Formats: sequence, structure tokens, C-alpha cells
Amino acid sequence: MKKNMTKRLLAALLAAAMALSLAACGGGKDAANGGGETGETASAALTEEEYQKAVEDLSTEMSEIQESASTVGTDPEAAKEVLEAMKTSLNDFIAITPPEAYADAHEKLQSGCQSLIEFIDTVAAMTEETDQTKIADLTTKMSEQLESAMTDMAEGASLLQSASAS
Repeated sequence: MKKNMTKRLLAALLAAAMALSLAACGGGKDAANGGGETGETASAALTEEEYQKAVEDLSTEMSEIQESASTVGTDPEAAKEVLEAMKTSLNDFIAITPPEAYADAHEKLQSGCQSLIEFIDTVAAMTEETDQTKIADLTTKMSEQLESAMTDMAEGASLLQSASAS
């Protein structure tokens, strides 16, 4: 039973990391070096270049997390650490204040990040569950959360590309 939970945890982890890395890479390609690192909580709006860099940084972090997830093996504790790292990166990105030109894109990206955080929390809850009916319900909930995250991230990336082209 524990082996099945670990497999579910790892599969969900890889799905979340892949979804975010694919959707988040829609940021501008002309970002300048500068602030906007996702480890900081910004109170003032970032510049457009800083915001583009923050999006690129999030995409890079998710790619690195995806790489880490693929080396976790069957260790549930290592998988949980990877999930927590993902949540930290997502929360850091949610907390930044975008420039006005990127406000709509950031709102969609925030929504996608929040759905991924909820997905991760549901994955964690599922690993502790043994009731097959509850596991089935949680699996349905995870699918909905992941679909919502992917949709919002894709829409946010599209809005981001439109805003950066302006």
C-alpha cells in the first residue's frame, strides 16, 4: 500500500512540475538582468524587465524541481521536500507585484500557481489516505486542480506574451 502511495505522490509531483514548467515559459525573452527574484516579497511594482525575469526565474525553478523529482526514486520524504520547494517558489511568485502592463497576466498566473498549491496539498492528503473511496475523490479533485492550473497558466502566459509585445 505504501509503495502505491509513493508512486501516486511521485506521478503527481512530476505532473505538477511539468505543467508549470510548460506553462510558465511563456515569459518575455528580452528580460534584463535585475531585481525581481522570486525569493523576495515585493511591495512596489516591479519593472517590466524585472517581472519578465521573475517569470523566467519561476520557469527555471520549476524545471529544476522537475529534474529533482525525477531523481527522488521511491523515497516519499524526498518527494515531499520537492513538493514543499515547489510550493515555496509558487508562493514567492504569487507575492510579487507586477507592473501595470502585466497585471492581467499576473492575475491568471497567480490563479494557476494557487491551483498548483492546492493540487500539491491534495497530493499530500492523498498519501495519508487509505480509504479507496476517499482516494478516488481526491484523485478527481487533483485532476480538476491540475486542469485549472494548466488553463490559468496557459492563459496567463498568453496574456504575458501579448503584454510584452506591446
